[in-house]
Amino acid sequence: MLRALLAAFSLLSVLPVPVPLQAEDFRRGVAFFPLVGYALGASLALLALLPLPPGLLAALQAASLLGLTGFLHLDGLLDAADALLGHRPREERLRILKDPHLGPFAFGVGGLYLLLLWQALGAGQDPLFLLLFPGFARFACLPFLHRYPLLGPGMAAAIRGGPWGLALLLALPFPLLFPLPALSALLAAFLVARLALARLGGVNGDILGAMIALAELSSLLGYALWKSLGV
Repeated sequence: MLRALLAAFSLLSVLPVPVPLQAEDFRRGVAFFPLVGYALGASLALLALLPLPPGLLAALQAASLLGLTGFLHLDGLLDAADALLGHRPREERLRILKDPHLGPFAFGVGGLYLLLLWQALGAGQDPLFLLLFPGFARFACLPFLHRYPLLGPGMAAAIRGGPWGLALLLALPFPLLFPLPALSALLAAFLVARLALARLGGVNGDILGAMIALAELSSLLGYALWKSLGV
């Protein structure tokens, strides 16, 4: 179990893992994806205690969230934006998904994502919410990973079939406490998965990264809406 937990941190964060891991460790590590999110969320909750102006505090939290993941999910979002958006044949989309260079959709989507993430973090400084929402976002992609076809070998193929039922149990506090933000996160992950299925024929690691990044952002936007409604 410890090796699976370390594999989850190795996959989803830049935190050092001091032991060699096997392929089965990464597959079983799916169960602990929410715990990696909680570790990231703890950094956001601790930063929220600093006596800083709201805008600067939100910028530091965005930097922490992105930096501790090694910009992994943002990279997936940018690659997915170039491949999924615009009008082009499926073969061209698949070629673009493998291309390490960034196109105009990546720059546009990336800029809008960072702006919205910064503003949404500024609107959601509840420490409990900050602790929990990254954990649920890392669970939100798993049902679709196990349901939709894969585009080929890679990270997504390595973790498919992992015990995501335990991940659901670990992520459960978030939808119980924050139902609208949780629904927003699931909807975002679903829409990315459906778009990838329609335009690419399946999902891969970049699509999973995009699902996590947009599930986080949608959770934050859902929280802001939830609070504005006075719920």
